Amino acid sequence: MAEARQLREHVPAEVPEDTAPTPPVAPTIELGDLPGDATDNTVWSCAGNLTAVRSIRARVRGFLSGRGHAEGALDDAELAVSELATNALLHSRSGQTGGVMTLFLRSGTGRLRVAVADQGERDGVDGHSREDGEDYGRGRLIVDSCASRSGEYWSGATHVAWFEIDDPGTVGGE
Repeated sequence: MAEARQLREHVPAEVPEDTAPTPPVAPTIELGDLPGDATDNTVWSCAGNLTAVRSIRARVRGFLSGRGHAEGALDDAELAVSELATNALLHSRSGQTGGVMTLFLRSGTGRLRVAVADQGERDGVDGHSREDGEDYGRGRLIVDSCASRSGEYWSGATHVAWFEIDDPGTVGGE
């Protein structure tokens, strides 16, 4: 609930009349930056709003469970992706009106990788930047506690946050 309250405080409910809407451009993830022995992957772009976090969690669980990942790895992936998606909504243009974020899922033998790409720094002076200290910063701790490895990088104006979870018990999926 606190996340929903924070998001309502920092994302305008309506577009100001003096701004012309521009079509959203989905952020991309450079596939060359995702090493590994992937057996399967998927990319999905969605509108940057609160319902997107729920949809992203469901997509992560559905995709990875269909590829034979263990329940513990699914739980960790679901929690970690919730944090990354919420961070994208709170700290980037993806959380503003018309925003879009992209989810990348990769499943391989013994490992899974999840990345969330957002549209970079927020427009205007309202909201919080990624450097604000206030009530923020615990999300990275949560991601790091769930993941075997995690990180972030910039590709042009796109910010990508990712994590990997080692899952040695992975069995062949669909």
